[in-house]
Amino acid sequence: MQRSLEALKTMGLDEKAANVYLALLRRPRMTVSEISRETNIKRATCYEYIDQLLVRDYVTREPAGKRTFYSAVDPKKVFTIFRRDIAKIEGAVLEMSTLHEHAVNRPRVTYFEGKRQLKLIYEDLFKTVGVVYSIFPPTTFFENFTIEDYEDFDKSITQYAIASRDLFVADKHYKTLQEIRKKNGPSSKVSKKLPDWFDSNVDVLIYSEKVALISLRDLSAVVIENKDIADLFRNMHSLMWKGA
Repeated sequence: MQRSLEALKTMGLDEKAANVYLALLRRPRMTVSEISRETNIKRATCYEYIDQLLVRDYVTREPAGKRTFYSAVDPKKVFTIFRRDIAKIEGAVLEMSTLHEHAVNRPRVTYFEGKRQLKLIYEDLFKTVGVVYSIFPPTTFFENFTIEDYEDFDKSITQYAIASRDLFVADKHYKTLQEIRKKNGPSSKVSKKLPDWFDSNVDVLIYSEKVALISLRDLSAVVIENKDIADLFRNMHSLMWKGA
């Protein structure tokens, strides 16, 4: 009986409810008083466990005059009922898994507008761990920001000891940026100049699991937080780095 008891418990029955079912299997039918004596469960408490079994269709109830008899359903039918319930659970688990996967893998997109909000992106970058990858257009940056703004940014990169691999658009302000970076150090910031034909007005930052696309011309940006997208941009940056 111990094996049967454990099986019933695995199927979700309370131990005492399982004992009631096993007691009913040994007799064609029984009253609550008989079940109580057979299982050593108080008569009043027996009703609670019988109700559990009735809800699951594991037992049947048969009124006979002033008495009520209970009978166990064939264990094979009980197992069929259990398999039916398992199928329902499996379907629900698949639905929940789809929801979870969608929530975990769905990119989180945040929009920014104006100088003040763009600076929030750079502040977020300072909290990153690991290498920061960038594609930077100096001339477009200086259309809306000052040399002092860039110096402050570069000093912050140095202060937070962030390693960076920067690709710079080869424009008229390229040398100015190199002078500022050389003055501030450190060697953990490495850069390359992109080919003369390459042109862009967008500052691209790849850090942690985020990609920031900052339109320096109209001072707006979108930050995409998603590991797969960030990895793709890192790979694209590495390819450009090799060709620069």
